[in-house]
Amino acid sequence: MKKTMISKSARVKAWIWLCFGALFLGYYLCAVAFGGLKLSLIWIWAAGGAVCLLFAALTFRFGRLPVPKWLFRILLAAVLLVSLTFIAVESFVISYMGNAGTDGLDYIIVLGAAVRGSRPSNTLLWRIDTAYDYLTQNPQTIAILSGGQGPNEDISEAECMFRVLTERGIAPARLILEAESTSTYENMQYSLEHVEPGSTIGIVTSNFHVFRAVKIAEKLSGMPVEGIAAPHKNSLILHYMVREFAGLASETLRGHIF
Repeated sequence: MKKTMISKSARVKAWIWLCFGALFLGYYLCAVAFGGLKLSLIWIWAAGGAVCLLFAALTFRFGRLPVPKWLFRILLAAVLLVSLTFIAVESFVISYMGNAGTDGLDYIIVLGAAVRGSRPSNTLLWRIDTAYDYLTQNPQTIAILSGGQGPNEDISEAECMFRVLTERGIAPARLILEAESTSTYENMQYSLEHVEPGSTIGIVTSNFHVFRAVKIAEKLSGMPVEGIAAPHKNSLILHYMVREFAGLASETLRGHIF
């Protein structure tokens, strides 16, 4: 069987696909190590790696992707459109990641995250830390602790936050528990029921999540809402940024934003 000879440029393209495949799969393994296989949308990285490796193999074999030029152009245009949209959306997400909120807000809504048994996950603990700092600096502010009880959680996210904050000395009278919500939209919907009309509001959540949470709250309340960004300190930040793009797309299609 005659061996197909490919050009130098084709080999370069194949190696580029191979490198991207290795990066995707490497990040997938890293994300699984930190967040586990149950991490939402974790399959994106494995799927992306598999596609890149397939493209690399096809390019090594045929010198190009064996698809009609018209189809390749359509696929390329689609990838460029999605990429530009992703960059535009993420620019808004990034612009909110450093928000600290102004002093003297009437309420802050603290969004829940995973609870390990009855103890906060790192993500939830960083949100609690940020809320604690704000509450100690603003003694008149009321905090609404928002988050229901998920699978493998012994207590609700709201109850977990309440326990940690009261153990640190925050008066229980300053804390309102909202323990029914199971999504960002429900966090906002149920928490806003506890807010007096005309009050000033801040949202405490992870830095990558601030933009979406604030926009949902503004749509529901019809009032300006401030973001208070909690840090996120591990390698999963890239995954969560990509996940936010999907989350924002979903919320927009449902009419929850804009």
